[in-house]
Amino acid sequence: MKTVAGKSYKDMNLYSCIVLNLLASAMGIDPQQKDLKDKLDRIMLREFEGLSKSEIMHHIRSNHNMTERILEHLKEEGFIEILHEDRSYSIVPTRKGLLHVNEFNRFYSSIYSKQIEDHYRYLGLPSWYIKNG
Repeated sequence: MKTVAGKSYKDMNLYSCIVLNLLASAMGIDPQQKDLKDKLDRIMLREFEGLSKSEIMHHIRSNHNMTERILEHLKEEGFIEILHEDRSYSIVPTRKGLLHVNEFNRFYSSIYSKQIEDHYRYLGLPSWYIKNG
């Protein structure tokens, strides 16, 4: 995490981790469950409207440009889909994105512990971090 003029900036990996876990949580998925891979086909059939860009931007406390960069990165990696509807769009996780957080949350928790704790200092630590942190 870089600090410029007293303001901290998170890197793309940490933002990606936070966004993917937010999407999993919005779907009602515990990304840490051991048998997630086996249940995922059934889970993905559930109706999920997705989250708006503004919901994601608010949660990660970022500006429009950085949020666009993060979403584009996640889309390029195949971790999310962006569904366009009229003048708005919604973001939904892909199977690959959900498997990614299932596999890498422990890693992200270990290398970004201070940044995650700082990011969630007013909200309380999320369950995916508490299980790994």
